[in-house]
Amino acid sequence: MTAKELRHILKAKGCVEVRQNGSHLMVRCGNCPTVIPVHAGEDIGPGLLRKIERQLEPCLGKGWLK
Repeated sequence: MTAKELRHILKAKGCVEVRQNGSHLMVRCGNCPTVIPVHAGEDIGPGLLRKIERQLEPCLGKGWLK
């Protein structure tokens, strides 16, 4: 999954892009913050994608990314 695809999913779920510093995008869903690496044309690795999913689970619910 690319960062662009993940951004669309998070926007649809009501998350807000707080700020971007270089290639790091800070996103907040309710009280749950996370950082998404934004590198054009590159996929987010499965380990990092799982970490982002776990960070947002308290606000979006279990299995929100599937």
